[in-house]
Amino acid sequence: MNKYYNDAIIGNKEITASFTKKGELIRLFYPNTDYRQFIDFFHTGVQINDSSIIYLHNDVNNQYKQNYIKDTNILNTEILNTYFNLRILQTDFVCIDKNILVKKYKMKNESNIDLNINFIVHSGLLTDDNNQTSGYYKDNTLFQYVHDYTFAICSDTKVEKSQINNNSANIETGIIGDKDYIGMSSDSSISYKFKSLKPNEEIEFSIFITVSHGSDIKNTENKMNTIKNIDSKRELEKTKKYWERYVKDHDTIKLPSSNTTYMKKVEQIYKRTILIFPLLTNDLTGGISAAVEIDEERTKCGRYSYCWPRDRDIYNKCIGYFRHDKSNRKVLQNFL
Repeated sequence: MNKYYNDAIIGNKEITASFTKKGELIRLFYPNTDYRQFIDFFHTGVQINDSSIIYLHNDVNNQYKQNYIKDTNILNTEILNTYFNLRILQTDFVCIDKNILVKKYKMKNESNIDLNINFIVHSGLLTDDNNQTSGYYKDNTLFQYVHDYTFAICSDTKVEKSQINNNSANIETGIIGDKDYIGMSSDSSISYKFKSLKPNEEIEFSIFITVSHGSDIKNTENKMNTIKNIDSKRELEKTKKYWERYVKDHDTIKLPSSNTTYMKKVEQIYKRTILIFPLLTNDLTGGISAAVEIDEERTKCGRYSYCWPRDRDIYNKCIGYFRHDKSNRKVLQNFL
């Protein structure tokens, strides 16, 4: 699958991650936004009662709503499966002071029957003949490692089953599991089984993703034991306050207050611009990528994850226009 569009971006100084408008995680860069991209695909889904897998990012019965929490780089994707009337709120953010991407889930049964839910994570990393991916499962954590990097997935919920090899043979059934504990496989999966969810009942859980550099796998294993105990609600609040303060500190233009739909949209775009620049900036070199890569295979363009000096000039001119006359509607229209 060619991944041409990023609909939303989150991150911190080390991790940059992008998503589709349906909440699918499609890219994860580490340790900088202009360095290595790890993900071939990262699919999550649920098996409900005796169903096959229902992918959260792609099902004919799914309805979607997506938004950032105001003045933050925290992404909410609401998914309603109308067949089972299961409502899922997926909240994605990257911790500010930890190298962790958090995927927080709240699932509510809005049907009139009990729902038995099996939640599945199917993770595939980029690999080739000279840079092969291997994986293994240990202590409720899925480890995938490739060329001195370890990609690890764990949760505050106990893993029910895992599968390292040959996932394509059975992943669509929603039932995984094998006896392998290690293998040269670019994609592997884990699942979490929850108690029967009665009508109007809710459950919450979080999945944690981290990337480590270095060949000492034991250090990564020890780190994952700590990550499992992270308070995701507390980390969410810390991240929210950080970005709210970031917007406040960098709002140097101070657009005039207005209740018009037009000016509200201008303010929204302006604040989103403030929030996206730190996600595209290499904190060590100061280079700003023109965009999160959209065409790694160069099927439609010559790649775009570069730092272009001309883009900085355009940005400075736009900011200059704003400062010259904040109320000039024509200038604002040209900017948009």
